[in-house]
Parts: sequence; structure tokens; C-alpha cells
Amino acid sequence: MPKKRISWKEVYITFGVIGYIVWMVDMTIAAPFDLFDIGNPQKEGLPEITLFGIIPSCLSVIYLNLYEKNRKWFLVILFFILSLTLEWLTTKVGLMKHWNILWSSPVHFIAYAFYLPWHLKFIRRN
Repeated sequence: MPKKRISWKEVYITFGVIGYIVWMVDMTIAAPFDLFDIGNPQKEGLPEITLFGIIPSCLSVIYLNLYEKNRKWFLVILFFILSLTLEWLTTKVGLMKHWNILWSSPVHFIAYAFYLPWHLKFIRRN
């Protein structure tokens, strides 16, 4: 996908920040309360790296690359559905166990509707 509306600096910052946030939420909330298991719960591996470090960051970068104020709600709904579909698929193939996509629905909505646009404004302001 061609880079349209964000700079390489914004891509790198977004990729790192989103990956960091997702890992921190997993380590501070999901893991201690054993909310779900990914792959083999006894060891970390490629599924965790992919699901926590790569996929959310890639979706965030793509969202911001396509983001325009006049198409905001269309993109919010599109990426909200895409994110929930990806989570649903990971539960159906058995990668994520004991998970309900309704738990993450508000997080996805807030991320796409409010956090990511603010995040981009914050990067551009500094």
C-alpha cells in the first residue's frame, strides 16, 4: 500500500507505540488475570509476537494512512469490523482460547475513533 497521508516518522512512532501499549496491556491485565491463552500457555512464541506486536501496529498504521476527517466514521466502522473479524478468526482456529470478542469491542472502537486520531495530532504537534 502506498504511503498516502503519514510520514515515515509517523509510521515508525505509531508502530512502536501501539505495539508497546498492546504488550503492556497483555502483561499487566490479561496475563495476571488469565483472561485468555494464546497458543501454548506455557511458552511465548511467534503467535504472541504476531498478535500483540505486529497485527495491531499494522492495522493502526494502515488506518492512519487512510485517515481523513471526512471519512473518519466510515474508516472507524471498517477497521472496527476488520479487527473483530481477525479476533474471531483467531478464536475459531484455536489460537486464542477463552476469549470473547465483545470484551475488546469497546477498546477497538475507542482506539480507532479517538486514540489514533489524537495520537497522529500529537506526533505532528511535536
